[in-house]
Amino acid sequence: MRHRTLDLKALQSFVTVVSTGSFTTAAQQLNYSQSAVSMQLRRLESELGVALLARNARTIEPTRPGREVLGYAREMLRLNGELRGRLAEREVAGTVRLGLPVDYAPYIPGTLTLFAERYPLVEMEVRSDLSVNLIEQTRAGDIDMAIVTRESDASGGVRLRREPLVWVSAPGATAHLQSPLPLALSLQGVCAFRTAATARLDAAGRRWRTAYESQAFATQRIPVSVGLAVTVAIPSLLGSDLEILDPDTTGLPELPTMDIRLHRSPGRASRAADCLAELLIERIRDHRHVG
Repeated sequence: MRHRTLDLKALQSFVTVVSTGSFTTAAQQLNYSQSAVSMQLRRLESELGVALLARNARTIEPTRPGREVLGYAREMLRLNGELRGRLAEREVAGTVRLGLPVDYAPYIPGTLTLFAERYPLVEMEVRSDLSVNLIEQTRAGDIDMAIVTRESDASGGVRLRREPLVWVSAPGATAHLQSPLPLALSLQGVCAFRTAATARLDAAGRRWRTAYESQAFATQRIPVSVGLAVTVAIPSLLGSDLEILDPDTTGLPELPTMDIRLHRSPGRASRAADCLAELLIERIRDHRHVG
């Protein structure tokens, strides 16, 4: 027996009628006439050999076989949309320039690899810098977008995630008991973590000194991991070789919460940039690590 291929438009009409409970509303949403929707449903019922809808004066409900068809129809429409979307992704082209704080670089390759697989015609350029510099570069149009870290009361960009800033030490280390407090910090400059930590120490009257300076958290953590200093970070940057110090038991001041934000350049809009921004938002909001 030869089976005819089901009409996706008819399936879409069926799904829309069920979801809206109205032929009139479904026709409006689909930009069809009501008679066209009715005709599609009658043809679909004829092809399947079952009644799909039970109608009375006030409601429209799927019949028992209609409920079974409804599940398949939704899946077929989902797959159709997914296929069209993936093919459309292949046509996206251009160059996208992304800025990252240096601390996030080890965590972002998975996202960039996924982006390259989805959009093979897009060329990626990535640069690392301090968050404050990256924000200025997006404003100036030097880069398309930047992932930055700012205190949670700052404005601008799209917030991807909020995390507490925490004091960090090696497990069992006693560097936090020293006075002045030995710190491993970013190089002197406008660093959100350094600024927040030293400002709270000064406000609390706690003496401190810069024991180690480095632009990257990867190198700041080396003296911390062997118990020679304390640093500050957000939990998603930590590994098992470090532990969070509780201000209530260590006497260290409370630290603020930090936002991971995505800043876009207003003058560099493109479909390729939109696709990268969507992926970054999805991955950073839903994953434990930054990328």
